[in-house]
Amino acid sequence: PRRAAAASRVAKQTVAFVDVVDSEPGVILKPFEEGMAKVHLFGVSHMTNNFEAAEHILASKPRSVVVETGLCKSHQAHRGVCFNFQELFTAIHMMGDPGGMAAEESLTFITRVAHQLRLEEKPLEKSPFWAQMKTQLPAEALVYAAAFAVDARLVFGDRPKDVTYRRLVSVPTLAQLDETFGNQSARNYRLLLPEDHPQAKIPPPSPGDQFEKICIDERDAILAHTIREEAAMADAGPGAVVAVVGSDHLAGVEARWDAFVTSGGSDGALAEAELDDLLAAPAAATEDIGQRLAIMQRLLGLRCTESLVGDAMQALDDDMNKLVGDEIIAFNATSELYGSARMLLSCVEDVDLRAAVIGGFKCEMEEVLEPVRAVRPSKGGTGWSEDAIVWL
Repeated sequence: PRRAAAASRVAKQTVAFVDVVDSEPGVILKPFEEGMAKVHLFGVSHMTNNFEAAEHILASKPRSVVVETGLCKSHQAHRGVCFNFQELFTAIHMMGDPGGMAAEESLTFITRVAHQLRLEEKPLEKSPFWAQMKTQLPAEALVYAAAFAVDARLVFGDRPKDVTYRRLVSVPTLAQLDETFGNQSARNYRLLLPEDHPQAKIPPPSPGDQFEKICIDERDAILAHTIREEAAMADAGPGAVVAVVGSDHLAGVEARWDAFVTSGGSDGALAEAELDDLLAAPAAATEDIGQRLAIMQRLLGLRCTESLVGDAMQALDDDMNKLVGDEIIAFNATSELYGSARMLLSCVEDVDLRAAVIGGFKCEMEEVLEPVRAVRPSKGGTGWSEDAIVWL
């Protein structure tokens, strides 16, 4: 409950940069070019069955729905993949699936749900079948089904997840990756404090935080770019655009759209070369790759769900399988150290926060934690040492 309350406090600090129209669901992103469609932006939690966005889709029948998370692997193969219900349903359920798409269970399931929903009496959002579905399915699955039910284009607006994971492993220096781990550990301790505690307030991310840069900011830019493309599409027909992103991306997309509006589309726009760079998966780093993979895995474990951590490591399976000799030793040792409570505690560098969450009995915890702090790359270490493993 304390974590939930703290997360709520973080959300309340978000600044809305665009006009919010109380009479309409979501956040309205105003058109800033001739012929551009209006956009309704929704932020959803990946772990809840919030249905506001999906019901708005059923009621308003937009021409397209842009989503951060793809329906299935083929949908999120690359940015801009567009699914059309009639084509998918015909191919999967009526033509024997010549393209092999039915192998993706999620796609088969959502097309069946959408087909059943299309058979219900109008309005669809008031139908008994929808009332049942919205209590059982998570927010994004409801959005997919709703988009298909009203024949909206379902557009994948992000880059493939494996690109983000590879960038997080290889783009930062080892010290930057370690520092980002430390930032997240300290943030999590603040989330554990009572709501009225003076150290419970979450500070803004530091400028060098690589999780914020690669997993949030870069993807905010990509999502805003895709939403803009869909809103500006000349031959897409009448109707608005609905965009559904994770709640972590809501403020960033709003801020970029506000820059579009105030500048007429120039500020915050991605040039083709910039977009290509953000969409590119770099070659895997060769230096300190064992430590990099271990720290990234532990970093995601502090911030993300267990299933997402598993998804990331599956995407990097080839890199894991290429580890040899000392790299395997480095991965295992670094993973053990960065998974320890003492490493997490050593990352709390704010004096006041440290006093609030760490206490020692007949000892100075600064001294107790020094051996594990010394292996951190941001402190001059390499991520692990035999002495630190023995000490731990």
